Amino acid sequence: MSQSHPDLFVCHTAYHLLIAVIRALRAGGGQALWLCEEVPNAEGLAASGRLEGIFSEIAVLHESRWPGIVTGPLGHLRNRRAYEKAGVGPALDRHRYRHIYISNDWSVAGRYLQDCGAPYILCEDTQGATLDPDQHLLVEQRAKPAGPYLYWGDSPCCRKVESEDAARCTLFPADKLLTFSKAALLAGLTDAEKAAVRRVFLTQPLPDDSALLGKATLLLPRSFVQDGLMDQKTQDAIFRAVAARYADGPLFIKTHPRDTTDYTALFPQAVVLERTMPSEVLNFCLPGKFRRAVTVQSWVLRGFTAAEETVFLTLDQARALL
Repeated sequence: MSQSHPDLFVCHTAYHLLIAVIRALRAGGGQALWLCEEVPNAEGLAASGRLEGIFSEIAVLHESRWPGIVTGPLGHLRNRRAYEKAGVGPALDRHRYRHIYISNDWSVAGRYLQDCGAPYILCEDTQGATLDPDQHLLVEQRAKPAGPYLYWGDSPCCRKVESEDAARCTLFPADKLLTFSKAALLAGLTDAEKAAVRRVFLTQPLPDDSALLGKATLLLPRSFVQDGLMDQKTQDAIFRAVAARYADGPLFIKTHPRDTTDYTALFPQAVVLERTMPSEVLNFCLPGKFRRAVTVQSWVLRGFTAAEETVFLTLDQARALL
């Protein structure tokens, strides 16, 4: 270990885990990981041995066990005890860690950090998110704070906020911002780091025919059903229409890790890639680039470099293809 105390990474998505893996490798390994159950097959991954050497401490957080927020006198203390009693995750010894990194501080784990009075660093949930002109959640919170918690970097427990470019971020005072470029991180991976990432995330081979990729379209769906925006039948029809419009050659599909749609049944002729793999892995693990990558109402193409052409459709534009 390269320091007396490890860093703790709290990961809610496969993308969060990807960044944590690389940062832990560059710190010399031996870091700590709280892997939330929202990450597909979190229990299996934690027990698989594929994270050995990178993280010496691994715990799976069962946030679904959280009974709900308690308010009133000593609310933070009572919530902290309720979290630990419910078995959501291990009890936090905040002095054990050098830094605590989390991307979703509005989560059960984020509230627990605040209940513990634990200082943490808020990481960007998606590349460049702090530079997005739409920050309505933060604006609404600041206009009318509600409840015992503050999120998206506003909590007093949030000591620093990472940004792709702190000089361009206007959301927080300059002394609260840190520049941490995930684009530069992913672009600068060594061969050893790429091999480690493949070991963690890949359980089946990726396409290895560069000529085929050069003719292919990559469809990157997301689950509007899970978001409560439509039923499965409508979603299936939308993605069929998008594929019909943009895929004039071989079709590959890489969906969001939490999307459970059966794309093999929906597109029998397509090559369906592992859904648990972060799409960013495709940037540096393929022998070539896809001809085109298409998504609907998703930020997955932000920082995506594995396609010659990228197409972002709004949900209304996708609906219009039906």
